[in-house]
Order: sequence, then structure tokens, then C-alpha cells
Amino acid sequence: MVNFSQLRTLKPSEFEEAADGWHKVSSAAGEAKGRVDNEIVATLQHHLDGAGQKAALVRLRRLSRNFQYIQAESGLIRTALNGLASELRVAQKKLNDAVADAEAEKFTVKPDGAVHWVSQREKVPFNPEHTSWASGPGSAITSDPQQAKAQAYADRIGAAIQDANEADAHYSQTLDRLKAHNNLDVTNSDWADAQQDMRSLQKSAGKYLQRDGIPKGKTPAENVKWWRSLSSEEQADYVSLFPAAIGALDGLPSTVRDDANRIVLDETQARVQLELDHLGPEPAEYDPGDGHSGPYVSKDWEEWHRKRDCLTAQLKGMNAIQERLDQTGTDGLPPAYLLGFNAEGKGRAIVATGNPDTAKNTAVYVPGTGSKLEGAKDDIGRMTDLWYDSQQFPGGGEDLSTVTWIGYDAPQSAFPGDKGDVWPEAASVDWANDAAPHLDRFMDGVQVAQGGSDESHTTLIGHSYGSTVIGDASLRGRIAADDILVAGSPGMLVPEAADLGIGADHVWSEAASPDKDQVPQGGKAVGLGGWKWGAQYWHGIPYSYGPQEVVPSDEAFGAHRMSTDSEDHSGYWDRGSASLYNQAAVVTGNYDKVKYD
Repeated sequence: MVNFSQLRTLKPSEFEEAADGWHKVSSAAGEAKGRVDNEIVATLQHHLDGAGQKAALVRLRRLSRNFQYIQAESGLIRTALNGLASELRVAQKKLNDAVADAEAEKFTVKPDGAVHWVSQREKVPFNPEHTSWASGPGSAITSDPQQAKAQAYADRIGAAIQDANEADAHYSQTLDRLKAHNNLDVTNSDWADAQQDMRSLQKSAGKYLQRDGIPKGKTPAENVKWWRSLSSEEQADYVSLFPAAIGALDGLPSTVRDDANRIVLDETQARVQLELDHLGPEPAEYDPGDGHSGPYVSKDWEEWHRKRDCLTAQLKGMNAIQERLDQTGTDGLPPAYLLGFNAEGKGRAIVATGNPDTAKNTAVYVPGTGSKLEGAKDDIGRMTDLWYDSQQFPGGGEDLSTVTWIGYDAPQSAFPGDKGDVWPEAASVDWANDAAPHLDRFMDGVQVAQGGSDESHTTLIGHSYGSTVIGDASLRGRIAADDILVAGSPGMLVPEAADLGIGADHVWSEAASPDKDQVPQGGKAVGLGGWKWGAQYWHGIPYSYGPQEVVPSDEAFGAHRMSTDSEDHSGYWDRGSASLYNQAAVVTGNYDKVKYD
């Protein structure tokens, strides 16, 4: 319990000094994790192979996981101490203000916080001295105006002491939780416990940091302005306390978003794995019924399978992200940055190979129908392969960052009957309408984090329905990209490349022949193209004048039609292919190297 004297003499700065110490621990752990991942592990994967290397990697990744845990938990301790100091400082100021106001009116505040005064209305033999306590009984002489003032001061003093005790109680409870087992193995249970620690501190620290203080629905520029208005301590505390919200803020530095989202990934991965481990044995598939009806499929069996399939799908996507994070150094692959993550619903995953904030060239890939967290491995792999193939050009390799943007709810069915849908989801523009603002904001955020439109050459790549999303985004104003490249596009909702707002000379298209990739023709059938009046062309020869629906692979669209050797709708990212060669030439700005259809 905090009493009057303790609160008067309290030094909140001592708690802040302790918080600074934990900040150093947290920062040191983060830096150590970075060295392990991006220097030691990267060097091993780049230069060595064999059983010894693999054994060393297992131990080093465990060490990295331990450092990540220390960084997260130490950050929570730092935030708790800063929050306690902040609330105690407010309570102390309330107390000191009340005492100063009381003494200014000639009241005496005693060492226990009681307010003493001498009545001007009572004379000997009556005792003119009186004392008021917080929430105490009033004076018997109700007409004395000094009594009301004294009681008000006493109540103010009591309220300040109560605030201090409430802060002491809830922060003490939270700090008591922040303990780890004394061993060298950070388990899924430890990470799940860390998530509970964070939630407990979110409740305790509500007066210090609030989720409502984090920008919501603002532009990337506004997000950055808010972030820069914080002290470095406040920035670190927000990352520790609200990592999911900070990791989702477009415009913030990639290193900040990566730190925040890795915490969310580790905690979510641990929680989901524990839920799967504790799912229990599979119930009987059939319920025998009551003798009058049945047997029938058990609802318990259906629910068990639903939960198992959902958890397994989430883990599959998270494991794919972790696999890319662990690949740093393999054949020279640069560090990965987790710019967005959410396991809810279809999930979100935004993964960069190389830091886009400092890259000379940046490529952002928007996948199409069927994309979701569960299938992140292939989409992340496409941008990894693009990074590898870019090394043959100036401006590739270490000068390039490639980003996989699974940042929207993509349609999941591509044709009638697919996934049980009579009418495929990919035939609707609604998915693109919903996704476009998110893509637009993300691209603006990339540009803001880079320092402006002239700091990096940026290419926006769309595959299949992803190109429709890009087209929709372009209708809302100039998108933050220098080039747009689409592959297997079903249509971009506009009839001409010039309508995309970046100049037709910076729009590029790849599409296999209709017998190999039917999506462009299918897009026309459902109206995802753009309508115009004019002629269709075949190798420059006009024919069929009149209204026509146009997609990027049509000559009438006016994009650069690049050569491709894809054998189907998904082969545009095969390593060493002509398709990937052309993409690498565009994203690195080597336009003269592009080979045309």
C-alpha cells in the first residue's frame, strides 16, 4: 500500500531508469537475434553444407528464438515500468497540487494526509481545531465554510493516494506474471504465456498507452507523422504492447513493422499449435441415433474436423512464412521483412525479400484467385525466384526488394463448380473493389517509407485476378508505382494501358496462348475487361471493328506484350524461364533487355 508520505517522496524517475535498463536488454536481444539470423546463419547457409551445418543451424535457430522471446518479454517489462512511472507521476502531481492549494489557504496537511484547520468561528471553551480525512465525516458545525474546503482538499489527497495504490496493484500483478522458466528452450507454451502477459499489460497500461491512440484509417503520411511524434521509449512500448496494430501501419519503417509482426507470428504460431495439440482424439464419425432415427454424421465429428482443418491451414501458412525468414543467406538471399501478418479468416501475409525502404528497385506482387495465408508458400516463392533471376541485371540482387502482398480477401473459385460455387467468385469485381483501397494504401506506405517517389523504381506485378485489383486501384487515382506488369490477366476494368495512370509505355503484359492459359478469355466472358470502340488486332493487322472488350494481352490494350514460355496459368515464375527473365528486366529498369511477343 502506498501512503501519503511515500507518494510525496516518491521518485518516478527511478522506475524509468529501471525501464531504461530493460530497454537495453530488449534492444540487445533484438540486435543479437539479427546477428544470428542475418550474419551467422546467413553465412553458414551461403558457404557451407552438410550434416554439421544442419546441426549448427538447428541450435542457432533455437538461440534466435530465445533472443526473440527475451526481446518481447523484456519489452513488456520495460513498458510496465514506464506505465507505472507515468501513472505514479500523475498521482503524485495530483497530491502535490492538492497540498499546495490547501496550504495556500492556511490549512495544514499532516504527515498522514489529513487536513487540519483552526475554526475562526469557535472560541474557548470550545476546541477550535479540526481535522478532515478523505471520505471522512464532516464537521459538526455545518455552517463553517472552512469545513467544506478542508474536506474537499482531504478528498483530493485521498483520491491521489487511491490512484497510486490502484496503479501499484495492477502493475504489480502484471509484473508478477512476467517470469520465465529457467531453461534454454523457449516452448510454444512460453510464447502462448507471453501473449497472455501482453493482454494483461494492455489492461493495466490503459492510462499510459491506449490502442485508441494508434491511428486507424489514416494515410501512411499521417501514420508516420504520429510515429515521429512519439519518443523512442514510447515507440518501443507501442511495439511491445500492440504489435499487431503497429505491424499493420502502412508507412512505418520496414524494420519496425518486421519487429512487431514477428512477435505476432511467434505468438500466433505457438497458440495455434497448442490448440491443435489439445484438440483431442477424433470423435466417432457417426451417431447411432435414438433407435427411431439415425445413424447420422456426428456434429462433434464435423466440428472437430472443421477446427483441425482451420488450425492446420493456419499453421501451413505460418510455417511458409517462417521458412522464408529462415532462408536468409541461402544462395545469397537477403533478409526477409514481415510487413504484414494476420491469421484470422483467409489470413494476411506481406513478406519482403530485401528491405524495400532502402532498395534501388522494388517489386510488389499481388497474387490472384485462390491466394490466402494457407497457400503463401508458392506466392512467397515466386518473389524469391524473381529476386534470384534479377541478379543477371544491373539493379538486381542486393539493389532489389521483392514483396509478396497477400493483403486482401481474394476470390477462391475460378470457374463454375470450383469449390462448389455455381458462379465462380473470380467473376465478380466486388473482391477487387474491396481490395483496391488496401493496395493503394500499402503502395503509398512503401513510397512514404522510402522517402518519396524518386527514392526507388517501383513495379507493381499482378497475376490473374491480382491484375484486376491493380486495375481497380488505378481507377481511384494515380497508384504509387512506376511500372505495372501483369501475367495471365483476366482484365483490369479499363480498355487501354494509358487508363492506368502511369503512361502506356510503362505497362507490361505476359500471357500464354489461349490453349495454355484460358484466364484472359475467361475474364472477357465475365466482364473483367474494359470496353472500347475500335478494331481488334492480330500481329498489327486490324479486324472486327466495333465495340469490344479488351484485356492486357490484346494488342488493342496498348501494353508492351512480352514473350513468355509458360505452359499454363501458373508458369510465369519458373526459374530460368523467358517469362521470369522479362519480369526481372522490367523490375530492374532494364527495359532494353525485354523480349517481345
